[in-house]
Amino acid sequence: MPLRKRFHHHYAEVGEVMMHYVAAGEGPPVVLLHGWPQTWFEWRHVMPKLWDRYTVIAPDMRGLGDSSRPLGGYDKKTVADDVWRLVTEHLGYDSFRLVGHDWGGPVAFALAAAHPEAVSHLSIVDV
Repeated sequence: MPLRKRFHHHYAEVGEVMMHYVAAGEGPPVVLLHGWPQTWFEWRHVMPKLWDRYTVIAPDMRGLGDSSRPLGGYDKKTVADDVWRLVTEHLGYDSFRLVGHDWGGPVAFALAAAHPEAVSHLSIVDV
């Protein structure tokens, strides 16, 4: 099956942001946060390596990709809150693994610092 057939695109209203995210696989959730100015697509080669064991979630963070572009709120704490709300309120997970690349690294760190009980594993790549 072609890789594109395995990626499922979704949208979630998260506060003032309409957040686009791609999900694939089954199992414990892993959230992949892209760098700047990238999108979920940076994870397209990583996701297939994980989706047999995990539910892989790769959002387009606020202002990037197919997510909406509000005028403000581009600090790491606000963007981390967007991701938190997507994963917990919209998707219903109370615990998840978190990976951040580039700009996604500080966002991942801010999310893990604010919600240490929810982030079971944290990986920051190429910051």
